[in-house]
Parts: sequence; structure tokens; C-alpha cells
Amino acid sequence: MIQFKRILCPVDFTEFSRHALDEAIAIAHLFDGCVTALHVFPIAIPADPFGGLPDFQPFRLTDRHRAHILRQLSAFTTAEGAESRHITVALREGVDIDAEILEAANQMKPDVIVMGTHGRSGFQHVMLGSVVEKVLHKAGCPVLTVPSTAPDAVPAGPVPFARILCGVDFSECSIHALRHAVALASQAGAHLDVLSVVQLIPMYESTGAVPLYDPGLLDDLKADIQTRLDSEVATVAGDITVERFVTAGAPHREIVRVAAERKAELIVLGAVSHGAIDHVFFGSTTNHVVRRAGCPVLTVRT
Repeated sequence: MIQFKRILCPVDFTEFSRHALDEAIAIAHLFDGCVTALHVFPIAIPADPFGGLPDFQPFRLTDRHRAHILRQLSAFTTAEGAESRHITVALREGVDIDAEILEAANQMKPDVIVMGTHGRSGFQHVMLGSVVEKVLHKAGCPVLTVPSTAPDAVPAGPVPFARILCGVDFSECSIHALRHAVALASQAGAHLDVLSVVQLIPMYESTGAVPLYDPGLLDDLKADIQTRLDSEVATVAGDITVERFVTAGAPHREIVRVAAERKAELIVLGAVSHGAIDHVFFGSTTNHVVRRAGCPVLTVRT
């Protein structure tokens, strides 16, 4: 049975991580789980302007500084209204923040990592930032990314999400994601929408301006996909009522569009497993959705 009882939430005391912590606490309430709020203090390695000076040591936390940060971390989590049984705090220090988060996850074995993203404008529209990107690519468990535009989860109601959208392309990882979406919808009593997108490959006239599609072929493709989608959902969903949709276009744009139209409070997507080609496949749809979605996105790997 899929449950999110052990939740790891890296925080850096920003408003972005506060949104993520808020979502993590709401999930802990839903599953009667526990959140570990982790702060990674970046170790500063001083530059050696002369090249080769001996005993050039990095700056590390003293016991007094460590105790002070832990008090700040406790105050930060308490401000979100978390009960003591639902939250613990942890502090690590290291040169690479993402490596420390992944090592903490390797030791803790969380059911999910919850992280905040830093908005959708300027450079962040193109890159979420190295820490979130690397955790998304390397974590062995599901990762929930929470955009800064997401509403507070804890005051909103008894469940963190009442409407879920799951994207399915019939790959192994997307069916795995569908199982997670069904489990979450069942636990939360949420409405579940499942979307499959016929990816159009346009052919252009000599002007380069008008895409040419055969409407009859497109209708046939959508009908075939709808039949397959109905079959997959029936196999996985059990007693859960699921609305199923098939659209055509660029998958990431369609997922974001339908999520906005359906007022989804969570998007669930699969991502391919680790490997050299991982970045290519991850970036093609899931990463684009994570960058652009106005609601949290749960990325699930096989």
C-alpha cells in the first residue's frame, strides 16, 4: 500500500521552503506521518589567492552555532502549526547542499521528499536551480515540488489536495505514477483526473507557418488512446471514480493547461529511472511541467 508516512523536507528559511514545509505537514496529517525538516548549512571553502598555501581549512559550524540554528529551525517549523508528533528537525553541513539532502534521504529512506521551487520568472523559468534539479534527477523516492504560487495547504482544509491530475503516456513509470495518484486520491477522498496526450509532430507547408494534420487520423488516434486509457485506469483505480481525458498537443503544455482548467491542486507524473539518458527524458515533459505548473507536482520514478 502506498503511503507517505516518512517525509523529508529540506528548508532554507525562505518563503519558498515555508510553502514546501506547509505542504509536507499537511501530508503528514493526512497519513499520520512525520516530517523531518532538514536544514543544510553550506560549508564555505575559502579561496586560496596564492595557490598552494598549507592548512587552508573550510569554515565549519561550532557547537554554539549548531545549537542556534537548531533553535531557529524548531521555531520555523512551530510557526507552521505542526504538532510535535508530526515533525522533527535535523541539521547537516556540507559543500554540496544537494549531496547532503540525498545522503540524508539515503539514510532516512523517506516515502517522499518535499521541496520548494523559487518561482517561474527570469532565469528560474529556465532552470529550477541546481539543488532542486539534482534532487529531482537523483532521488530514489518520489519528490514533491511546491511552487511559490501554491496556496497554503494547512489552513485550506482537512486535506492538502482535493483534486489531482495524473498524466499517463503508458510507460512503466507513468503507470507507477498512476498507482500513486490513485492511492493519494483514495486517502484524501480527492477527485482524480487522468490525462493522456497525443503528441503532435507538425509538418509545415513551404511557408513554414501552417501545421498540416489529418483530422480523421487524429480522431482515430485519440479514440485508440481513449480505449487504452480506459483499460489502464480500470486495472489500477479499483473503486476510485476517475475522469479520463485525451487531448492533442505538446504534452507538457497540455498537462499544465488541463491542470489549470480543472483547478488541480496536485499533478502526479512519472519519470524514467536513472541512467545516461535520464536527463533527456526527464527534461522532455516532467521537468517542463515542474517548471511551469501553478500547483505542486509529484514526480514518481519506477
